[in-house]
Amino acid sequence: MKIKAKDIARELGLSTATVSLALNNKPGVNEQTRQKVLSYMKQSQENRDEGKERKEKTIRMYTFIQKSGFVDTDENARFYMGYAEASRRARAAGYKMDIVFVDRSKDDFVKLLIECEKEDVVGVYLNAAYMTEEDYQYIRRGFKLPYVVCDQDFNDMHTDSIVLNNRQGVKTGLGYLFENGHRDIMYLRNSKDFFNMYERRIACNEFMNEKRLQQAENERILDIGSTTQEIYDNMYRYIKNNGHIPSAVFAENYEVTIGVSRALQSCGYRIPDDVSIVGFDEIPGAAILDFRPAILRALHGSVAYIAVGRLLERIKRKARESVQILVNTEFVIGNSVKKIEKRTDI
Repeated sequence: MKIKAKDIARELGLSTATVSLALNNKPGVNEQTRQKVLSYMKQSQENRDEGKERKEKTIRMYTFIQKSGFVDTDENARFYMGYAEASRRARAAGYKMDIVFVDRSKDDFVKLLIECEKEDVVGVYLNAAYMTEEDYQYIRRGFKLPYVVCDQDFNDMHTDSIVLNNRQGVKTGLGYLFENGHRDIMYLRNSKDFFNMYERRIACNEFMNEKRLQQAENERILDIGSTTQEIYDNMYRYIKNNGHIPSAVFAENYEVTIGVSRALQSCGYRIPDDVSIVGFDEIPGAAILDFRPAILRALHGSVAYIAVGRLLERIKRKARESVQILVNTEFVIGNSVKKIEKRTDI
């Protein structure tokens, strides 16, 4: 919108006629007043242009979801924790952040990328837990904007990947059980399949092989379900059908921790007296348990905050290096693990 002479006059304490003469380089106004008006006009225009430019600076987050509709409870908690930190860091650097959910069953990702390059987007944050290698090929084929990858590693030498150190977390938790004398340990996995879960299962197998534990596959890793209720039901049936009950379990995420512990208690098992438990991910405040589980706190917010920092670097300069950043978990020791006498024959 053009700055009006009457607005300038009001701001500078001049008459509208005087401002009009100065702007149109007409006689009847002294040089000092003319320069005052022109200087004000120039500064006002620069401020408007700067504001417009700042408003147009957008970082876009593409978040892949696994199924139609919206993300489920577990994904909600993880997503909003990350988005809040990412948006906060973007705003502090003078950018706004918007978000586009990508449902692979109905969205054309290539079209979304083409539209993105045509809009006022300066960088892209790929929330890629459910992103496939096929999806990522569209990025590799010449996407022009700076981008970073979160919760996934495509071994891309042209950009950065920032992920949770899932292997460190699992081995820390299993190691804690091992140090407390447990040799009969079962890993209870969620039915969801994506990068973080794959990494956790690999770490479990590596640990079990290293310590020579649980050679029978069905006594090492057991798929127990997806939602908290489904996990409870499946674990309850497993117990009632005389399934193998170990001295300790490692729960792959907080839904497994909640569902399994409740099923064990419903069947008369005491935690940790009968069964010890360590879980990945912090338990939401709404979930009421009568014990404090030992957990690996996944710092999803830190992952997002660091990722935006790397993206800002790529926006400011064309970085030649690419890095993979592993964000370690924090181990919180509760009261869900019982120390037992170590066997001497292992």
